[in-house]
Amino acid sequence: MAKAKPQIPIPQAAAACTAFAAFSVSIFVGIASDNPVTTVLSRALLAMVAGFAGGFFVGLVCDWLVREEIARVENGMAADSAASAGDEVGLDGLTGVDVVDEDTGAVAEPPSQSESSDAVGRRREKSAA
Repeated sequence: MAKAKPQIPIPQAAAACTAFAAFSVSIFVGIASDNPVTTVLSRALLAMVAGFAGGFFVGLVCDWLVREEIARVENGMAADSAASAGDEVGLDGLTGVDVVDEDTGAVAEPPSQSESSDAVGRRREKSAA
């Protein structure tokens, strides 16, 4: 039996991605502005810490939203299954689903011509040219 991979929680993943993005952008901007190395690195580390905190907060909000949506869907599915269990008809195996007979003649009919004679004439002129 295969072991399940450990999953990274949403807040930690969002925090790590945001921190890396803040750090890398800060490094590139610092290098582009010809700042000293110590200034670039210190500002990049501060940006990384701030990015981690902001990303962690955004990840917590996303995690909360996902959990709320999962709970809402599960509650809706439970309510639907309870409602469908009450609709079932007992002995003959019918479940309350109506089968609609389709008119086979409507499918076999050819489609009607909807182009006007002017449109047909213009199409012929274009193909002749």
